[in-house]
Amino acid sequence: MVAHTKSEPKTIEHVMGESGALSELVEGYSPRQSQLDMAHEVQQLIESDETLLAEAGTGTGKTFAYLVPALLSGKQIIISTATKTLQEQLIQKDLPTLLKACGVKGKARLLKGRDNYLCPQRLEIAETTEQHSREDWKKLALIRDWSEKTLQGDRAELEHVPENDAIWRKVTARLEFCQAAECLSESGCFYPKVKEQASEAQILVVNHHLFCADLSLREQGFGELLPDADVYIFDEAHQLPDIAAQFLGFTISRGQLEELTRDIRHAQKTESPDSQEISDLCSGFDEKIKSLNDTLGKWEKRWTWEQLEKEALFQAEMKKLINQVGFLVESLKVIVERGKQLNAVYKRAKDIESQLAEWNASQSENKIRWIESSQARFKLNLTPLSVANAFSRQREQIGGAWLFTSATLSVRNKFDYFANRLGLAEAKTATWPSPFDYPKQGLIYHPIGLPEPRNPDYIKICLRAAWPLLKASEGRAFMLFTSHRALQEAYAILKQHWDGKLLVQGELPKLTLLNQFKLCDKVILLGTSSFWEGVDVKGEALRLVVIDRIPFAPPDDPIVQAREAYLKEKGLNGFINFQLPEAVIAMKQGAGRLIRDTEDSGVLMLCDPRLSSKQYGTVIRDSLPDFPWVYDANKAIAKLKTNGQVTEEIKTV
Repeated sequence: MVAHTKSEPKTIEHVMGESGALSELVEGYSPRQSQLDMAHEVQQLIESDETLLAEAGTGTGKTFAYLVPALLSGKQIIISTATKTLQEQLIQKDLPTLLKACGVKGKARLLKGRDNYLCPQRLEIAETTEQHSREDWKKLALIRDWSEKTLQGDRAELEHVPENDAIWRKVTARLEFCQAAECLSESGCFYPKVKEQASEAQILVVNHHLFCADLSLREQGFGELLPDADVYIFDEAHQLPDIAAQFLGFTISRGQLEELTRDIRHAQKTESPDSQEISDLCSGFDEKIKSLNDTLGKWEKRWTWEQLEKEALFQAEMKKLINQVGFLVESLKVIVERGKQLNAVYKRAKDIESQLAEWNASQSENKIRWIESSQARFKLNLTPLSVANAFSRQREQIGGAWLFTSATLSVRNKFDYFANRLGLAEAKTATWPSPFDYPKQGLIYHPIGLPEPRNPDYIKICLRAAWPLLKASEGRAFMLFTSHRALQEAYAILKQHWDGKLLVQGELPKLTLLNQFKLCDKVILLGTSSFWEGVDVKGEALRLVVIDRIPFAPPDDPIVQAREAYLKEKGLNGFINFQLPEAVIAMKQGAGRLIRDTEDSGVLMLCDPRLSSKQYGTVIRDSLPDFPWVYDANKAIAKLKTNGQVTEEIKTV
């Protein structure tokens, strides 16, 4: 990355102080002490090349707190986020404003993974050599028209083709094809140009998936995807350990395997039509994919390796599948020089052969083999139980300053759990509480007398307890569930009784649901994991958040079982050192949906009786915002109806 000089030296106070540049550029801006303190801490971090874990409560203004010292430093910065929403906010809103406020002439760029960019060569192949349905031809025509206007080739600009449409995979700049085609920016291909621009930016914005893909390549010694930088900033950092585990392991799905055979057939037909045996081998491979799926049964299930080891039929079919892909690789090797497409599918087939063999024979104590299956699909997963050593090793090799920040990094004000997951035990830590006045702006209602969550009528009883609050708030509520089953059960009950609007996760895109929620009257939104975080509804539109139970991971999940066994071997309690911290962080995220601004007010209803009946409930309670707790529904109803401050009577409960 290329360094940029500042037009005139400025300090943090010049930008963020009482009469600083931001007070002129941003309407309603006023300095916050916690924001200024964090900015100075980040400045010190950048100057000293240290590592900092920073928990900044909702409303602290942490984005400006790390961006201002980053820009003023003149150093090369990579910012990684978990969500597209924050990426777009940084690139479209925050960075343009702050570049101006800081008097910095450096450039800010957004870089996404290859699959987000159009490949002109693959588009041409799809248009000239493939058969398509009428609908797919219409979509290809839209892509062609857009390709002649776009400067970046970024999928996000293409509004009229659904995000997950299969046709996009046929025209995207996927690594295997790009390696075979060896495209350069001069060729008119978008991705090399985007990467070139990224290398010239002072601030490069990426997501955790791309950063971890880069980390994985470095760990394997295959080079890198991202340019080097001086400072690495991870916002929404609490999601990073799980995303790193995805990339330091791998997944092979039935869809990937079937897509490989389709692409091999197409490449053979186009570039080596006389090699009919390749097509025959593909047919045999498809049969063995189906046979392997059949051994796993018709019902949705997660299998541990210990279960699969005893399934003789599965083991036999797995060997046949690996042998068949081996035959394909050998046959492709003979004709690989005949064309770019054959070269690309040969490399893919070799990679999949290697991964299947590794999955089938892995003896690593740190990696768990497991399968998700149903009637028509399966996924073979190899997932590391700990990414601490790999992450720490790469961080030390890369060097520079590293900041990890989120509103939810600590458990009871301690960072040990997050730090240990990424090998950051020696990192400095700092906390800046939210400026919101939680005791005045809201309260937690914890109903007495609810049964244990395993009770078959639990959701029905929770809804009965929540009903008076839903009526008092006239909807304007999020109901957050820990499972799709519980969500659907609640929806089935509510649609018979609620006379307002019900919005259900999955029925519409997330952004569409949120926009409808803000506009509709008497509306309740029912969501699971993706609505527990990254959702920002300010003002009167949201007055009530209901959480059905403590978000513990399912005990029969293969990764949960393996991690608990792994910790037990090290003399540690799996519940205390894994399940409980995960639940605390998730609960803090869910609770954070309620108060998003200084003028917000409302009620957080926590149903799970274990919060008060179990000793570990105290750990969760101590980690939540300091709302007053009430146990009388009438006090919660009064809060919802008044829109005002909490009364002295409620505050003393």
